[in-house]
Amino acid sequence: MRLTRERVIDGGLGLLDEVGLDKLTMRGLAKALGVQNGATYWHFSSKGELLEAMADAMLARVTAGVDPALPWDERIVMAAHRLRRALLSRRDGARLFAGVFFPLPNALAYGETMIGILREAGLGLRDAVWAVDTLTYYVVGHAGEEQLAAGPAGGDEAVARLSAALDPSRHPNMAAASGDLAAPHPEEHFGFGLELIMAGVRARLAASGPPS
Repeated sequence: MRLTRERVIDGGLGLLDEVGLDKLTMRGLAKALGVQNGATYWHFSSKGELLEAMADAMLARVTAGVDPALPWDERIVMAAHRLRRALLSRRDGARLFAGVFFPLPNALAYGETMIGILREAGLGLRDAVWAVDTLTYYVVGHAGEEQLAAGPAGGDEAVARLSAALDPSRHPNMAAASGDLAAPHPEEHFGFGLELIMAGVRARLAASGPPS
C-alpha cells in the first residue's frame, strides 16, 4: 500500500492511542506502518510537523455542519462539546493539542467559524478572538485534566491522596466539598464551567449594545 500523508497521520493517531504521546517516535511509527525507517520523512520533515498534522486531524469535524440557523450561543456550545469529545477520543489528545502550534486547515476553519459566530452575535473583533481563546483554553484544560485523572495517578489514587491531605481545621471548605473536588469530574462539571464562560460572553454583548 502506498504511503500517503493521510496514512501517516492515521498511523500516528493509532500509535498515539497505543503507546501515548511520550513514547510516540518516528521509528515506532515506521514499524507500525510496515515501512522502512525514515520513509515517513517524505511527508513530514520532523516529529513536530507530524504532531501538528495529527492535532489538526482531530479538529476535522468540530465545526463542520453546525447549523447556521441555530442561535449563536447554541452553536458555540455545540462546537465546545465537539472539541472536548475530539480531544478525549485520542489518548493524550489534550496534551497533543496543547503542545503544538498548528495553523493548518482544520484549526484555521475552527478559529474562523468560532470568531465569525461571535462577531455575528455582536462582539467586536478583538473580543471575539479573545473569547474564542478563553473558551478553547478551558476545553483543552478540562479535557487534559480528565485524561490525567484517567491515568495511573488518577482516579481512586488521586481521591485518596487528596482526602489524606485535607485537614478540616485548616481546609474546612475543601473538606466539606471533597466529593466535588477530585477528578475525574462528571460531564456536568464541564457544562458548568462552559456556562460560566457563556454567561460572561452574554454580559459582554449586553454591555456593548446590539450588533451594528
